[in-house]
Amino acid sequence: MKLAGLDFEMANRKDGSICAAGCAVLTDGVLTDSREWLIHPHPGYRWMLPEFTEIHGLNYWDVKDRPEFPAIWPDLQQMLLSADCVIIHYAPFDLRQLRSVLALYELPPVEFAYADSVFICRKLFPDMKSHALSAMADHFGIRFQHHNALADAMTCAGIIAQTGIPDGFIRHFSTAQQG
Repeated sequence: MKLAGLDFEMANRKDGSICAAGCAVLTDGVLTDSREWLIHPHPGYRWMLPEFTEIHGLNYWDVKDRPEFPAIWPDLQQMLLSADCVIIHYAPFDLRQLRSVLALYELPPVEFAYADSVFICRKLFPDMKSHALSAMADHFGIRFQHHNALADAMTCAGIIAQTGIPDGFIRHFSTAQQG
């Protein structure tokens, strides 16, 4: 099965203020493609909150000369659409960011199958005290730099490549208008 891990880092609390994106494609558990983008947020969303910088380590100077989201979207979209399933650790957050940034820039609709690694881990490991990505990585012996978009994407996809996706956990994401 071909999985694409996805993660976004945010500049601030505004939905769509993406300042970094990471995507890792695994085919039958083997990393076959990976990419990380630093992104200059939309003009109305460019301020970097200090507490967010403390989390991911990115500041205004890291992203000020980077492309905005529409410039990286074709490559990211191609990676996502190449997969049988996109894996996201706590999908409601990252999918809200994706939906927001696509609307903000009025980009064409996209749809893909996805699964949430948090919900899968809760199902498969109900006795664990935490299902945070760092806790799950520890459980699987994966060392990574948490809150680095690419590392987070690789880690969540790597975990699910090992566990598999239980029946009923694949969902459909679409930004297309409902008729």
